[in-house]
Amino acid sequence: MQFRTDINGLRAYAVIAIMIFHFNKQWLPGAVAAVDVFFVISGYLMTAIIFRGLNNNSFSLRKYFSARIRRIIPALLVLTIILVILGYFFLGPISYRSLTKESIRSLLFISNFLYWRETGYFDPGAMSKFLLHTWTLSVEWQFYIFYPLLLVFLAKICSISTIKKIIITLAITFFLLTIYISNISPMTAYYLLPGRVWDMLIGGLAFLFPLTITKRSHKYLLEGIGLILIVGSFFIFSEHTVWPGYSVFIPTIGVFLLIQSNSCSFFTNNIVFQKIGLWSFSMYLYHWPILVINHRYNLDMSFGFFIGLTFLFAVPSYYLIEVRKWNAKYILIAVFIALLPMYGVYKTKGAAFRIDNRYNITAEEFAIQYAGGGIIPSYEHSYINPKDNYEFDYTIIGDSYSSQYSKFFTKEKTSLSVWFAEACLFTMNHKVISQKRELKKCTNFVNEFFTTKKEKTKKPIIWMQSWDSYTLEDKETGRSFIKRDHNYTNEIIKVVSTMAQYNPDTNIYIIGVYTRPNYNIYACLSEQELSRFAETCDEFIPANPPKINQTLKQIAEQYENLHYIDSDMGLCDQKGCRMLINNEPTFSDDNHLSTYGADLVGSYIFQEVNKIESNRNNNLDLNEG
Repeated sequence: MQFRTDINGLRAYAVIAIMIFHFNKQWLPGAVAAVDVFFVISGYLMTAIIFRGLNNNSFSLRKYFSARIRRIIPALLVLTIILVILGYFFLGPISYRSLTKESIRSLLFISNFLYWRETGYFDPGAMSKFLLHTWTLSVEWQFYIFYPLLLVFLAKICSISTIKKIIITLAITFFLLTIYISNISPMTAYYLLPGRVWDMLIGGLAFLFPLTITKRSHKYLLEGIGLILIVGSFFIFSEHTVWPGYSVFIPTIGVFLLIQSNSCSFFTNNIVFQKIGLWSFSMYLYHWPILVINHRYNLDMSFGFFIGLTFLFAVPSYYLIEVRKWNAKYILIAVFIALLPMYGVYKTKGAAFRIDNRYNITAEEFAIQYAGGGIIPSYEHSYINPKDNYEFDYTIIGDSYSSQYSKFFTKEKTSLSVWFAEACLFTMNHKVISQKRELKKCTNFVNEFFTTKKEKTKKPIIWMQSWDSYTLEDKETGRSFIKRDHNYTNEIIKVVSTMAQYNPDTNIYIIGVYTRPNYNIYACLSEQELSRFAETCDEFIPANPPKINQTLKQIAEQYENLHYIDSDMGLCDQKGCRMLINNEPTFSDDNHLSTYGADLVGSYIFQEVNKIESNRNNNLDLNEG
């Protein structure tokens, strides 16, 4: 098959866009579309290989799969081996077990199912997953398997012209299916094959129905239009665009037009982009683990250093691994051999024998031991320590920043009415957007709360939220606000003010957000004895509360029934904010308090609430007297 320099140059655009997007999404907010560029290219190349073989009766499934194995697996295998070896010396058991789980699924090309269930690129937890980016390889491999099998079967019962018509029908069908799935379950469309088949098939149609363009000026024009659609997508879309959805039509048609132009202009056929295009696969493989390491160890890499480090690994990977003519059989044997110790690490709880027995636990066991929540159901009105006839002293509302105190609440024996709603802001004015669509269970639950609260009781409300972590949509205007938007603060003012006005005779306690650590304390504790390069786990860190706290405090000063409580006062003193208590972590992850931290901060919150309530009751008694 003739080497297409224009397609090779297009790979450079895609990989550069992906690297910029992953380093800082604000720089190139729509570069999520770059993945679709790769998928369209794959669809074109696979269709070309298969149909040329079918047309001359020389297509062999064995040769086809052998070529795919040689192309993809060796570089991926080396990357996973490097990460697993380094992980033995640097990662604690929970993180190391997670890495081997990712490695096994990546080498079996089913990692997209793992990440579909666990996270997405836009969640904070994504930066703890070293092989998150391999979901794209899994999707491609699944296509590589089913596509030729389908075409070989069709070739036995249909003519080539009929198969082409079937592919057109399938392309249209899967495009409509992509739009449908994206609207009802965006992460399903994003990570799983059905949401990406359109990309591959539009690439296939570019091969099956080539345009005959003779004039060079027309070729350049078509290429230019294609590049504008592709590069323009990197800017006009964002992480909050429903993706892939109907928006994916723009970049994929851009790739279709560029392929059809078959042009060799400077924009794709220059020495820099040709080299980057050749190295693009290895660049893609190594860039994400580098970013995870940067985040995990707070290295604060510059963009230039990140790019240079990626090249440092990618270029040798290309010349020493990718271009070698490996035997497919031996590659599969090597994968099988590599999987054995990886599975062994997984079964031994992340090789927990390397460190003290106190860290010999799984992620599930860690949650039971350290997480403060989980014992009270979310999205279900519940009671903790209720009195007779379900009387209670306080109402607790909020997201996981309130439910993390569940074990503390139970121990305190205070009678509470609790409304826990994970990833939900208690707002009457907005819809909460999760995974690019309205979180309807949040809307319904909040509506239920306001209805019940208005009708039943005027007991004080203690309101605990991750105030600065949401994407909101105004119910009246439909305008969206994200946490980085400068207008987001004004929406929080509206949220809290509405709550105060809706409950004028109820004391409402607004709990500010505490100083969050910039690393996982438990992971640090479990890793500090592994290597002399491991970071020291600080007992205290400088206080650095989020800016939203100042806004909350100012709102509380404007309403008589609002009271602001600074949760940092329960966590911090003149030494800083406490991260360890008797060598136990006060946080269970980068955001949530552990049982130890919840006891500390929860005690302070209730102390302040009880003090204000006592003063209020005394004043009422004096007034009545």
